Amino acid sequence: MFKTFQYFSPIEFVFGAGRVVEVGKRLQAKELQRALIVTDEGIVNAGIVDVVEAMLSDHHITSERFTDVKSNPTVENVDAGAKALSEFGGDVIIGLGGGSPIDTAKIIAASAANKCSAHDFMTGKRTIEIPGVPQIAIPTTAGSGAESAKVSVLIDHTTGEKKGVFGPGTAPWITVLDPELQVGMPAWLTAATGMDALSHSLEAYLGLAANPFSDSLAEQGMRLVADHIERVVDDGSDIEARSALTIASALGGLAKEQSGLGILHAVAMPIGYLYDLHHGYLCAALMPATLDYNRSAVLAKTAWVARLFGVEDPDDEGAAAAAGHTIRQLNDRIGMGTGLAESGVKPDDHQRLVDDAMNSYLLKNNPIEGTPAGCLAVLEASL
Repeated sequence: MFKTFQYFSPIEFVFGAGRVVEVGKRLQAKELQRALIVTDEGIVNAGIVDVVEAMLSDHHITSERFTDVKSNPTVENVDAGAKALSEFGGDVIIGLGGGSPIDTAKIIAASAANKCSAHDFMTGKRTIEIPGVPQIAIPTTAGSGAESAKVSVLIDHTTGEKKGVFGPGTAPWITVLDPELQVGMPAWLTAATGMDALSHSLEAYLGLAANPFSDSLAEQGMRLVADHIERVVDDGSDIEARSALTIASALGGLAKEQSGLGILHAVAMPIGYLYDLHHGYLCAALMPATLDYNRSAVLAKTAWVARLFGVEDPDDEGAAAAAGHTIRQLNDRIGMGTGLAESGVKPDDHQRLVDDAMNSYLLKNNPIEGTPAGCLAVLEASL
């Protein structure tokens, strides 16, 4: 018997090399005239913001930049952006960059419309009652899935938490998937974001809430990563491989929207908060141990993943047992093989990290119960 489920996505996806130039025309057709571009200094230095601003100007749309976005975005970033949006009088917001600017843009719109701090959303003191101005997401990395999800992941230094926030209007109106914008991305970042995309599809596929729709999205997302991540890490100008990872990221975002995540992300969130490490790198580091931890509960699916990445064992037990090892080998080949200990994760912090992970709602979706011992096992096996 099939379980009950539902599927919905309000986002229009526009894919193709060079299609970012269509944004101005779309805004003009909606009579939107003032665009706040939420981005970061790396995207500015790459010249991508100049391209977008020139395209907007060609369509008589005034724009302003907001660049105060950290790699792990914070409540303070959102609140400053909400003030900038209100003072500018923006009627549309463009999240341009990786997951950090896109996540920030979503809650900037909500905070400005509801006239409150993002801290109030993080603590549950306020809910998002009024949808903000419409948003366009233009990802320049392929991995976060923020471009296809309503959830934004933020850090709140007041509470010491990193978690997701969402509500009415937090999903993008349009997402533009233009692989040309990612051609200059460094190999390390390409690998880290690619593994981030893989992690979303993987956990959505293994999770308790998985369903036929989410499985279809997740399987195709994982297949695109398996077939193309090494190609694009080796040659960043490979547009076909860039396209594949761009689509895989969006599919991973859609899959996790439908069926959720699990222990990998529950453990990754507090590590990212405490050490300010790149989320994609953390996903790569924790993925082998996650596969090992969960495999007894999702044996056939774990075996499917293993075979996708090259394991030839026809027996599900044998293939599933090799899944974690084959991802470790992939990490080594693409430059993601650094263990958490080498990145500074200290034994003295393990208990705090486990305690924070145990507060995550994501554990409810994990195929094996997420216990303190389980979280610690995944963490220690990833050192």
